[in-house]
Amino acid sequence: MRYGFIQRLMWTGFKGTFRKQLSKSFDERNPAEVIKNASKKYRKILSGVDEFEKGDHFLMNILSCAMLSVVLLLTKKIFPGRSPRLLPQGDVRKLSDESSRQKSRAYTAKGRELLKSQAKESEKNTNPYSWKFSVEDGETLNQYTATFHTCGVCFLMTKLGLKEYIPAMCSLDYDMAALNNTEFSREFTLAGGGKYCDCHYNHIAIN
Repeated sequence: MRYGFIQRLMWTGFKGTFRKQLSKSFDERNPAEVIKNASKKYRKILSGVDEFEKGDHFLMNILSCAMLSVVLLLTKKIFPGRSPRLLPQGDVRKLSDESSRQKSRAYTAKGRELLKSQAKESEKNTNPYSWKFSVEDGETLNQYTATFHTCGVCFLMTKLGLKEYIPAMCSLDYDMAALNNTEFSREFTLAGGGKYCDCHYNHIAIN
């Protein structure tokens, strides 16, 4: 994957949080040097990721995964045996605001049709770093189920030797749904050995 504008923008927005956590949670005395190495590693990881098709809305997901993978790889090496507090609620909000806006459109007739169209298009996807999924309507427009048959996060983090951290990434789905006033539930996950991830959304409309 080329290191373009979106890739650079994502890192620029994220590195401030990373630097703060290095100083706050790990007492790192030279966070600038760690950030410099992290930036190089981020670019290296992305260089091994297949280019996404234009319009693939999962690009942001894989970029977020690459950034967090860099943090995990570096903190495991620098601070072995310590559990990094990398994503306080405010930072979850920063990473998931755009995704929440995308989800909110899914509770309109036009947005739901767009989501179904994207799901149909994903069936043709041959990029292992992206996602294939299907969508089923719920009992009302405020409900639907998205079933993911492949997962770019699982593929990338397994390749990077971070498979044990995938469930932590999956848990962010609950935070992201909550930010959009949505109840989220799931019985199976690919990371947990399931054949798919069954993601159930129930949007609680605010009067």
